[in-house]
Amino acid sequence: MKLLNLFPFTKNEDEKYFDKVPYTVYNHEALHKQAKVTVVIPVYNAEKYLVKAIDSVIVQTFGFSNITVILIDDGSDDKSRPILKKFVDLYDNIVVVLLEENTGTPAFPRNLGIHLANSTYLMFLDDDDWLDHDGIRQLYVLMEEAKTDYAVGKTIQVDSKKAKLVGRYESSRVRKRVSPYSIPHIFYHLGPTARMMRLSFLKERNIRFPEMKYAEDKQFFIDILTTVGEISTTTENIYYINRFSENVSLTRQTDVMEKMDTNIAVLKYVLDKQLPEEEEKMIVNRLVEFDSITRLFNRKHFVKSENKQEYYDKFQEVLSLFASYKRSYSIEEILIKPLNRVYLNLYLNEEYNRIAALAEWATSGEKGKIEKVEGMPYKMAELSDGTTIPIEILVKARVAEEKSSGKKAEFSIELTGHRTPEIEAVVLQNRDFVEDVFAVEGLIDQKENLLTVAFSPEDLAFLEEGKYILTLRYDDYESVMVSKDSDATYELKGKDKTYVLYQTKKGNLSLIVKQ
Repeated sequence: MKLLNLFPFTKNEDEKYFDKVPYTVYNHEALHKQAKVTVVIPVYNAEKYLVKAIDSVIVQTFGFSNITVILIDDGSDDKSRPILKKFVDLYDNIVVVLLEENTGTPAFPRNLGIHLANSTYLMFLDDDDWLDHDGIRQLYVLMEEAKTDYAVGKTIQVDSKKAKLVGRYESSRVRKRVSPYSIPHIFYHLGPTARMMRLSFLKERNIRFPEMKYAEDKQFFIDILTTVGEISTTTENIYYINRFSENVSLTRQTDVMEKMDTNIAVLKYVLDKQLPEEEEKMIVNRLVEFDSITRLFNRKHFVKSENKQEYYDKFQEVLSLFASYKRSYSIEEILIKPLNRVYLNLYLNEEYNRIAALAEWATSGEKGKIEKVEGMPYKMAELSDGTTIPIEILVKARVAEEKSSGKKAEFSIELTGHRTPEIEAVVLQNRDFVEDVFAVEGLIDQKENLLTVAFSPEDLAFLEEGKYILTLRYDDYESVMVSKDSDATYELKGKDKTYVLYQTKKGNLSLIVKQ
């Protein structure tokens, strides 16, 4: 059944947009009932993972009766549609929409999901990913308490070898009603994962995905973050991204140059917004430093390419576009990572062979020797042409002194590098369960570039048995490991657990908790 004019609004350009691709709706009655949360899932040839994605919504601790699921199939030719029809028969709050033709982008299905949704809040879930069982409840409670239009939590990327946190800056701490611009690198993670939005906010401001094969989510969330005013964040686990080798997504199939064309289009879109300069700089930094330098040059596809001139020409398009807007700030001043500043300088000096040699070194896994130049530490990139390039080390931490009284282990740590940040917390991340990350404050006494960190069994009593990576957090989410020259080990005995501080094989301070 074709569904139009379900809600009492005037027919406008929005409805003409959704008329352009014919579609059929199953269980459309569910859209007459307002839910607390709608989960929109675009589907395309997802038979292998689709059931897991849908089941992760059904088993939510939030209560499935409080949720409407809208699954929009974009012309699948595998077994996805039969799977969807089975779920429609089983659950009256699962809505299935079948598009008559493939649109070639997740944009139209997601926009249609927003258009059809009838709920207080809305989330997106890709058809090959899954939600943490408590994910929706965590974001819903945060949204209700903070009264913001947008909230985001922890995203975990999983493949056959390991799991890793994604976009850790947006889930490094609990924040309520803060400006998105107060979070460093908030524009670096702009996919649909682990975020909840107030549906009325999206509809009233007519925020939708642009129809691009790539970067449509980037532009969509830039629109949200530049409009929303205040957001909230949580450290809780919300979303799991599927990166198993056999899962070949549309994004992975996209050509590098095609990706760059869409990135350039988004850069122009942002520059045309005429945002306040400090706000614009945060977004331009992401689009240039990450998308146009790291993803263009610091990748193996560049090293292996036989047509590197194509890469240089595409980067020139980025620089020429930015220059045409005549901003008061330069590309050089907004770059943060030292390696990217080196790439840019080599490009501006037309040292193209050295760019290729640097990329070969950087993507080979070589660590590079650390040397001091005028008292400051640099990592020396040893290039295949026999030359070296010094790369600044921004922050380095080293145990200068260590001692234990039996009840406490105390480490005096020296910070060196091209800047001296204020250390905010000791961060402990479980080596086997990347979801378990703990920031412990109150252990640090810092005086300029020297700090003392003292551990006691009481400080660590909340930790479960396991091995933990130890880092020092600064600038809200950045972290640095602590090198330890001595192989001395310190055992602190608590009531029922023992805490062992030791030197790892790589020479870093770390922690084991055992019974």
